[in-house]
Amino acid sequence: MKTAVSSNGKPVAASYSAPAEAICPKCGGVVTLRVRRLMANSGNSYYWRHMDDDHPCERQKPFMRLRAA
Repeated sequence: MKTAVSSNGKPVAASYSAPAEAICPKCGGVVTLRVRRLMANSGNSYYWRHMDDDHPCERQKPFMRLRAA
Protein backbone atom coordinates (compact mmCIF):
# COMPACT_ATOMS: atom_id res chain seq x y z
CA MET A 1 0.00 0.00 0.00
CA LYS A 2 1.17 3.53 -0.59
CA THR A 3 -0.45 5.31 2.39
CA ALA A 4 -0.44 4.37 6.06
CA VAL A 5 -1.24 6.17 9.33
CA SER A 6 1.51 7.49 11.58
CA SER A 7 1.60 7.04 15.36
CA ASN A 8 0.00 10.46 15.83
CA GLY A 9 -2.96 9.57 13.57
CA LYS A 10 -1.99 11.47 10.41
CA PRO A 11 -1.75 9.84 6.96
CA VAL A 12 1.80 9.29 5.76
CA ALA A 13 2.83 8.38 2.21
CA ALA A 14 5.51 5.78 1.58
CA SER A 15 8.74 7.62 0.74
CA TYR A 16 12.40 7.77 1.74
CA SER A 17 11.55 10.25 4.53
CA ALA A 18 8.70 8.18 6.02
CA PRO A 19 9.09 6.42 9.40
CA ALA A 20 10.17 2.77 9.42
CA GLU A 21 6.86 1.58 10.94
CA ALA A 22 3.29 2.82 10.74
CA ILE A 23 -0.31 1.58 11.14
CA CYS A 24 -2.55 0.10 8.44
CA PRO A 25 -5.59 2.35 7.86
CA LYS A 26 -7.86 -0.65 7.15
CA CYS A 27 -7.12 -3.14 9.92
CA GLY A 28 -4.96 -1.23 12.41
CA GLY A 29 -2.06 -3.68 12.09
CA VAL A 30 1.60 -2.71 12.06
CA VAL A 31 3.16 -2.12 8.64
CA THR A 32 6.82 -1.64 7.74
CA LEU A 33 8.32 0.53 5.05
CA ARG A 34 9.80 -1.47 2.19
CA VAL A 35 11.76 -0.37 -0.86
CA ARG A 36 12.51 -1.95 -4.21
CA ARG A 37 14.69 -0.78 -7.05
CA LEU A 38 12.94 0.03 -10.32
CA MET A 39 14.25 -1.21 -13.65
CA ALA A 40 16.86 0.67 -15.69
CA ASN A 41 18.15 2.61 -12.66
CA SER A 42 15.06 4.81 -12.61
CA GLY A 43 15.03 5.07 -8.80
CA ASN A 44 13.31 3.34 -5.92
CA SER A 45 9.70 2.48 -5.20
CA TYR A 46 8.56 2.70 -1.56
CA TYR A 47 5.55 0.85 -0.14
CA TRP A 48 4.07 -0.35 3.16
CA ARG A 49 3.79 -4.06 3.95
CA HIS A 50 2.18 -5.86 6.91
CA MET A 51 4.65 -7.33 9.40
CA ASP A 52 2.67 -10.55 9.77
CA ASP A 53 0.42 -12.58 7.49
CA ASP A 54 -2.44 -12.69 10.01
CA HIS A 55 -4.46 -9.62 9.02
CA PRO A 56 -7.93 -9.09 7.51
CA CYS A 57 -6.80 -6.83 4.65
CA GLU A 58 -7.08 -8.13 1.11
CA ARG A 59 -3.70 -8.79 -0.47
CA GLN A 60 -4.72 -8.77 -4.11
CA LYS A 61 -6.98 -6.62 -6.18
CA PRO A 62 -10.41 -8.22 -6.82
CA PHE A 63 -9.65 -9.01 -10.47
CA MET A 64 -6.48 -10.93 -9.49
CA ARG A 65 -8.16 -13.32 -7.03
CA LEU A 66 -8.36 -16.99 -7.87
CA ARG A 67 -11.60 -17.85 -9.63
CA ALA A 68 -13.45 -21.15 -9.49
CA ALA A 69 -13.21 -23.08 -12.77
